Amino acid sequence: MDEIITVLFYPTFLIGVFLLTLIFIPKNKYKEYFIYGFLIGGLGDMIVVFFMQNLLGIMWFKNQGVFYVLGQMALSPLCWTVTIMIFLYFLPRKRWFLYPYILTWAFISLGFGYIVHNVGLFDFVYWLYPIPAYFTFLGWWIFAAWLFLKTSPMARDNVDP
Repeated sequence: MDEIITVLFYPTFLIGVFLLTLIFIPKNKYKEYFIYGFLIGGLGDMIVVFFMQNLLGIMWFKNQGVFYVLGQMALSPLCWTVTIMIFLYFLPRKRWFLYPYILTWAFISLGFGYIVHNVGLFDFVYWLYPIPAYFTFLGWWIFAAWLFLKTSPMARDNVDP
């Protein structure tokens, strides 16, 4: 049973969040959210994993099976792409909700990291979790929100001062 969970964890998460993007994000806005998701989420994941896994060796994927590609978990960037899309779509319109929203997403990411670790797909040096990892996720979410709010015409039209 544990082996089935390990194999199906990332595909199930990816399909679930992808379906959420299809349900919530309007078709006429999907392309823009996908571009941000791909650049901040997918490409961001590949950069962070390369830096933290391949260069520093402080975290690593394991038990990747058929999803092992170029030293990384192939589905991880796709999962980050759709997750960033959902995050950006639901960015609060009121600025004073934005800060707790981002802090909460950093905690959710930290929890997800522990779940992936418990499933047996991810490991890390003992000191990385929870505090350094939380600040890494927090920085990532802050950057995602900042970039989107500064560069997206949709975000500028929908955010109250």
